[in-house]
Parts: sequence; structure tokens; C-alpha cells
Amino acid sequence: MPRPDRRIAWALLLAAALPASAFGGPAENAYIAARDKYVAAIAAAEKAGANNDAVFKQDERARADLEKQMTALLGPLAFKGLEKKPSFSPGALYDGDMESGRPDGLLFHDVKYETRIFVSPEPVLANWVGHEAENLGLRAGEGLEGAFKSDPFYTQATGSDAAFQGYVDLPLSAQDGETLHAALGVFAQDDVGNAPPNAIVIGRLSAGRVSVGTIPAPEAFKFIPACTKVWKDFESKANALFAAVLKKAEALLQTMRGN
Repeated sequence: MPRPDRRIAWALLLAAALPASAFGGPAENAYIAARDKYVAAIAAAEKAGANNDAVFKQDERARADLEKQMTALLGPLAFKGLEKKPSFSPGALYDGDMESGRPDGLLFHDVKYETRIFVSPEPVLANWVGHEAENLGLRAGEGLEGAFKSDPFYTQATGSDAAFQGYVDLPLSAQDGETLHAALGVFAQDDVGNAPPNAIVIGRLSAGRVSVGTIPAPEAFKFIPACTKVWKDFESKANALFAAVLKKAEALLQTMRGN
């Protein structure tokens, strides 16, 4: 068996170690570098004791510059039925704000903020996914294709203040050169229980650009009686089991306390 070429082996190892930004063009890499620099500067200002107003203004200036760069990267964009002026994501670069963990891109939406489409250059979003892999529930190396199957990814990318939970994948056909994932699910701020699905999400990768969209699903406004009965039966059993678990846990705790 021939021995592998060491140069090839090292090249593969190096490629695996490089961040996603390394595979972008000069403009994408410049954006990522600028973003990292701004985040570090804002964090340093906070650590140095800068007041909130100063931090907010610094953040606003940084995001204005990043939005300008992002707009240049993506070029002219318009989507039927959506507002012409998108919002820039993330909505903050400092820690502690719900918007600070969002991916980088432009978010288009309709007047009611129900239909939304987020767009980002592939290298920029891949860089974000690499940094957020653990929060997205991804294993090392899963990348964008893995993110498309991650519920938290749609929560973050669509700018929602409610968490997305997918119910079932939708069999949409991808075109040549297109990576596509679609799902029917629900955006909810609390436990969804047996709530019917209320949203459709789609992740799309094509020609070096990622777009993530959501639109309200046709809703079953009334709970389905048969489903509700099954849910209540299992809920009753689950509650009984949980009570037994708590009783046993309490017994262990008392033992640990020496009682």
C-alpha cells in the first residue's frame, strides 16, 4: 500500500484547522476582521468602565460601518412583498443583549414582521456558525448544512424573539447547485405542548449566498380533539412519573443532608 504524501496530509490538517473566514474572498475576510476588531474594542471599553451611553454610541458606529460593508458584499437586494430597507444583524455587538448573538447579514421583512428573509455571504455566515456551533447543537465540522437542520439556527437567523421548534421536514426540491432545507414548526416563547405548527422555515445556500426565510403557516386554529386526548393521556402519565422522580430525588437529598 503506497504511503500517503505528507504534504497532502498536512494540507488537509491545515484546512481543517483554518476558520471558515479563510475560505472567503478579501472582502468577506475584511468584514470578519472588522467585526472581530469592533467586538474586541467594545469589550475593552466595557472592561475599562465606560458608561453605557458611550458603549451604545461605540456600538452604533461600529454596526453602521459593518452594515455598509455587508450591503456592499451582498449587492442590490429586493424581495416581493417585503420592505425595501432591511435591518442589519446583529442588533448589538456587546454582551448581554439578546441581539448580540445573532448572525451577520441583512434581514428583510414585511410590514407585520411575519414574513422575513435573512441574507448573508456564505463565508461570513459559515464563520458565525463555526463560532456558535455548540449553541446551535452542532458537532465539529457539520457547518452550514448541519445548521440548516438546527432549530436554534432559525430562531437566530430570522430575528425572532421566540424559539423555533421544528415538527416535520418539508420535501422541497433543490435546483442544481442549491442546498435546501425546509421545515414546518412553531415559534413559541413557552413550552409548545400540543400547539399546532404556525411557521414554515427555509434555509437556502446558492452561489455563495445564504438566505433563511420564515412565513406563517396555515394554522389549525382549533386543537385537534384526537391529538388533545392523546396529549392529555401522556401528560397525565408524565406528571405521575415526574412526581415519583421528585419524591426519589427528595429522599436522596435528605440522605445527603444526613437526615
